[in-house]
Amino acid sequence: MNKEVSHNTLFFIPDISGFTKFVTEVEMEHSGHIIAELLEILIASNTLGLKVAEIEGDAVFFYRRGHEPTFHEVVGQVETMYFNFHQHLKYYERDRICQCGACSTANQLTLKFIYHFGTSTERKIGHYTKLFGPDVILGHKFLKNTIKANEYVLFSHLPPFCDWHKEDWVELRHGSDHYEDIGEVQFDYLPLVRLRNKMEDLPPRPQFKRYGKPIVHKVVLDTTLKNLHGTITDFSLRPQWVFGLRSVIAPDKKLKTVGAKHLCVMPRGKMEFEVTSQNIEEGHIEYTEQSNSVGWLAPLTTIFILKRLSNGKASLQMEVHYKRSPLTRFFLDMPLRMMLYFMMVLSLRKLRGLI
Repeated sequence: MNKEVSHNTLFFIPDISGFTKFVTEVEMEHSGHIIAELLEILIASNTLGLKVAEIEGDAVFFYRRGHEPTFHEVVGQVETMYFNFHQHLKYYERDRICQCGACSTANQLTLKFIYHFGTSTERKIGHYTKLFGPDVILGHKFLKNTIKANEYVLFSHLPPFCDWHKEDWVELRHGSDHYEDIGEVQFDYLPLVRLRNKMEDLPPRPQFKRYGKPIVHKVVLDTTLKNLHGTITDFSLRPQWVFGLRSVIAPDKKLKTVGAKHLCVMPRGKMEFEVTSQNIEEGHIEYTEQSNSVGWLAPLTTIFILKRLSNGKASLQMEVHYKRSPLTRFFLDMPLRMMLYFMMVLSLRKLRGLI
């Protein structure tokens, strides 16, 4: 039997936390989608040549054989992962469509890092390589600690060339914890709150153009604002209430955000729509989609204006804006408007039955 060889190993674990426990199936599914996207971002933000040992729930267990990185290399890795993580959450908060508990609180997610350098051995188990050794266990034990901050880097010991005063956001602190079978363990940690303050604001969303004389129809529905919004933005339900729509093809499996596209299959052709904006205020939601598939009408914009009423019901105003070219203005405008209004009335009548 070959003797297992111990190697110097860097263990690096970014760990996501902050989701509360949700009840509904949708919220659990969406929280899983969000965590998966964030884990992919952390893996893609690798600047230290790290390898993925395992995906452990909401954390990534990275490792690297060989020499220990310098303090500034580790800080640079933390900055890259941290900025990319929180920038993604900022974009999601700005552009998200879903209002479920998971999506509404995703911006509260936090990120902590565990840094430990020690030794480990490898064993092949099927197609997988597993790491073993006391330092593997200790690195994971550090995930349970008494640090009061929500976001931090815990160092089991400081990497070489640690002149932390060069970084304006770095403020090292010292701590210790007692672990069963190990005893009292000293560590240093670096709160990340000052790093969060260095993040830049996102650029504003591009504004869509409204045209004069939109086609408008309004109904009052016996449902809540949240349920109405969820029904309107669920593409799988669209064929059940949009008149003449046979199916919707949404190729992107990720959660819907502003910029998401879907293909509407009609009896005579297809139209691609893009979610162009969503604005939410207390008791009021404005959601828009735009299509450029029909050149002489493009851009054709559909606006859904949802309001919460004092009696607990919700109103929905649907508007269709389109470019009125000379052809439509003088010859086809009236028949076109009558057709679109007729389709709108029938669609909202079917929506009432669906609700």
